[in-house]
Amino acid sequence: MKKIYFAILSGLFFTQISNAQLTLTKAFNEPVIGDLNLSTRYDTTAAINNNFGPNTLWDFSTLTTNTSVATSSYVPVAGTPSASTFPSATFVDFDGNSGYTYWKATTTATPQLELLGIVQPSLSINLNANSAIAAVWPIVMGYNKTDALSGTVQTATAGLSGTANGNINTLGSGTGTIVLPGSVTFTNVLQVTATQTINVALFAGPIPVATATLINKTFQYYHSSQKFPIVTVSYQDISGAFTSNSGTVRINNNIFTGIHENALGSDFSLYPNPATDKLNVVLSNKKAENVSVKIFNNLGQLVKTVALGNANDINNQIDLSDLNSGLYVVKTTVGNASSSKKLIKE
Repeated sequence: MKKIYFAILSGLFFTQISNAQLTLTKAFNEPVIGDLNLSTRYDTTAAINNNFGPNTLWDFSTLTTNTSVATSSYVPVAGTPSASTFPSATFVDFDGNSGYTYWKATTTATPQLELLGIVQPSLSINLNANSAIAAVWPIVMGYNKTDALSGTVQTATAGLSGTANGNINTLGSGTGTIVLPGSVTFTNVLQVTATQTINVALFAGPIPVATATLINKTFQYYHSSQKFPIVTVSYQDISGAFTSNSGTVRINNNIFTGIHENALGSDFSLYPNPATDKLNVVLSNKKAENVSVKIFNNLGQLVKTVALGNANDINNQIDLSDLNSGLYVVKTTVGNASSSKKLIKE
């Protein structure tokens, strides 16, 4: 239950209109299959300023980096574990481990993006009675949409099932300037706030045995230089039979070029890309930590794992001859640090 979250609007694109106001549209803002969004966690000892309104200054300059990287790979529905459960889904957000979020993008006169459900090892939520509308395009400052959601819940550990209901509220809540560590500054930023409230009831036969309320609030900050949010601040609170609260801050890896590769060593590289039958991994491993490579296909499935040892200088070649042509994600891990990159296999 602690791992439940809704990554609403986690893959929105954006563009700028002529009056310099940032706007989110279907043409630029919807995730597409093949997208990869990487963000690094940052820590803070002070309260985060997520103030609303126009002409706001969001100062995140005191954040300190963490080694945790979040991955969102947008993959086809076919071949994912619960494809048959979500027949109307058009793409899936795979978190790089074992979590899948199912989405439906519509092309009607009023285009919108709907959340159909999430599947994780501990719990699955299927919004089969009423999906959650995450976006009705376009989205600008002042946008305000609340949509009801309802469906079913299934737990893996206790074998319980039940119901879920609640709502999602999405706001175009602020504009202004954001300051990141190192005095990296972005102006004309759009703040989008999404709040999801989900009431869960679990049953053993006809008898309810547990109820809980999950509230997840996410502040996302968009700038025209990046496809995905430059900063995402998330808070989760679970009350009732299950209790938990947490908060995370993540910065888009593209903001500080090579930020996580630097954690692996300045000489880190994967080549060639595109590759045919061989992939070279070169990196500096000064602490002599264990090095491994995991390769995921475009469905988010792990297709190859290779241990590269713990030498100070890694210069290894990985055989790709057993992989089909296509798009892959290569995750290289050194100790507790990791880096993920796209790979095209020809």
